[in-house]
Amino acid sequence: MINQFEVPAMIEDALPELSKPLRQFPAVFHIYETMSCFTVYTCRQVTRGDFALAGRCLQLAGRLYERGNEKVKYAIEQYFMPVVSALPVKDAAQRIKLYSIIPSHLYRMFIHQQLKLS
Repeated sequence: MINQFEVPAMIEDALPELSKPLRQFPAVFHIYETMSCFTVYTCRQVTRGDFALAGRCLQLAGRLYERGNEKVKYAIEQYFMPVVSALPVKDAAQRIKLYSIIPSHLYRMFIHQQLKLS
């Protein structure tokens, strides 16, 4: 199981561009600040239309959720998914792209969050 102390290193390994932002605070001890940084980055990629990079972020979130302990799962459920699910998309084509990159472990939660918004 992945614990909350391993999450920053996993994010840095998968997304080296987040190394500097993650080190601006003692992220190794703060799963929610780490998740907030990761969420902002993921949302920025979706907003820019960089679905390849957003897909990498979402795949990582799926791995963290699937293999994480309860604190890691909670952080994904309560911090990451509500924000990603609430992202506005420009058109149907972008919505389809976004839906296609959501990992299966998170898809049900993603849809549930979207239904809460409507």
